[in-house]
Amino acid sequence: MGTVLSLILGLSLFIRGFGISAVPPELFGDEIDVGYQAYSLLKTGRDIYGQILPVYIHSLSEWRAPLLMYYTVPSIAAFGNTEIGVRAPEIVLGALGVLILYLSTLLTTKSKTISILASLMMCIIPWHFQYSRAAFEVVLLLDLLLMANLLFIKKWHSLSATFFALTFYTYSTAAVFTPLLILILFLLYKPKINLRPILLFLFILIPFVSQMIFGKAGERFSTVSVFSHPRITEESVEIRAASKSPVEKYLTNRPFLILRRIMDNYLSAFSTEFLFVRGDPTIRHNTNFTGQLLPAMAIPLVAGIYLLAKKRQYLWLLWLVAAPIPSSLTYDGGYHATRLFVLIPPLCVAIGAGFRLIGQSRFRLILGLPVILLLCLQVLQFFNYYYYRYPENSWRWWHMGYKQAMTSLAKLEPSFSRIYINNTYEPSLIRFLFYTNYSPAKFHKNFTLDQPQPDVAPNYFGFFLPPKYYFGAFSLPPNKSLPDLITRDSLYLVSQRDDAWGNWQKNPPGGVNVLDTVTNPFGDPILYLITRSQ
Repeated sequence: MGTVLSLILGLSLFIRGFGISAVPPELFGDEIDVGYQAYSLLKTGRDIYGQILPVYIHSLSEWRAPLLMYYTVPSIAAFGNTEIGVRAPEIVLGALGVLILYLSTLLTTKSKTISILASLMMCIIPWHFQYSRAAFEVVLLLDLLLMANLLFIKKWHSLSATFFALTFYTYSTAAVFTPLLILILFLLYKPKINLRPILLFLFILIPFVSQMIFGKAGERFSTVSVFSHPRITEESVEIRAASKSPVEKYLTNRPFLILRRIMDNYLSAFSTEFLFVRGDPTIRHNTNFTGQLLPAMAIPLVAGIYLLAKKRQYLWLLWLVAAPIPSSLTYDGGYHATRLFVLIPPLCVAIGAGFRLIGQSRFRLILGLPVILLLCLQVLQFFNYYYYRYPENSWRWWHMGYKQAMTSLAKLEPSFSRIYINNTYEPSLIRFLFYTNYSPAKFHKNFTLDQPQPDVAPNYFGFFLPPKYYFGAFSLPPNKSLPDLITRDSLYLVSQRDDAWGNWQKNPPGGVNVLDTVTNPFGDPILYLITRSQ
């Protein structure tokens, strides 16, 4: 079994690390934020807004839990502001998750076969694989939960309390799920009450609780919570206005609509559409080639739940029941693979148990062999799609183009006195900082605001970063076009969608000198670096 586990761990590292600089096709905004925040912490000990060793990190668009940024610092120090620098921590976490799940399953089921199969399922399922190739906080969250769970069962309660407390600094799901898992463990294992781990847990949580009460930790959940989402009220008003029923106002109100939304979200997490057909509609979270799992895993999943119930494996069954609760409390949480990420361990254990049950049944040749062959085929199909077709189909979701644009801009900008950077195609400031290795200390000193201001430069709506960088969009006067406004001493990053017409790579308008063109995987222009030609 040790050899088999080693092979699974090696496979986990290989498939998660292979081609990481090209698939996904580029770092998307949240990943770049993780990378530059880690770079700022490395160079200055502060986040990009200058907070020293923050317990909640201030990004340009929101406040974020800090642990992934701190965890990424060594990787950024080793590999720089690159894809591998940002994504290497998740590759390692992905393989560690496979190992910790094996140990946890072995400890609870006492079955090496189920444990090996569960870890193999985590290794190959699209859900865990895809997330552990990008800088998603939930990969770290899941490893901490699995480790805390393992340590609790082994009665190493102080260490377990430490890992449980750290989950609150990873992703908002932990605020709901971690207490649920702790409650489940207390009910099942009935440990003796010991003040030391409890006090340690509470001590580590002091900064988080402080941020929840006086700071920004609760801000994210309040914006997505089903209890405060404005769409609930709007739905209630719309339904009542359109209905002729005299009792509609009693049947359609906020409490009923909230309850229905929670139930819909919860049940959607177990739907065949989510698990086996299409999955999360966000292409960064799922390829949309298959569900979060593979269809061939459906029969083993059902069989495994039966076996876990028969063997009284209540931990994994209760984990399975509790996992969708945090996501169900958000307005759009039904198919949200990030908020449902904690559902992965019990699913993998159940699928592993199901394969074990099928393998021991009298129908193993009739049922087991076709399922295994079908699973192997679907694994090959998925990985072929992911590595070769997914980058072309998902490039827009990964904000492709800025790496080339900003790298070229960094080489060209010494020759120009002003640099104008389009900020309407995607928010470009964080991409500029990351790909140009802009000094965090210099940014702390120079940055004032990123809210657009009229006429921050002549005919330009945006904001200014000293000494010469402007981010925004042109405000064209009547009867003027962009070529009329550009000058020879300035460099401009413009968007094909927002600023250009036609194909400037092939036919630039008069007065425009195209210095570089960024294209999508199909050769269509996305961004141009231009200046005046005469």
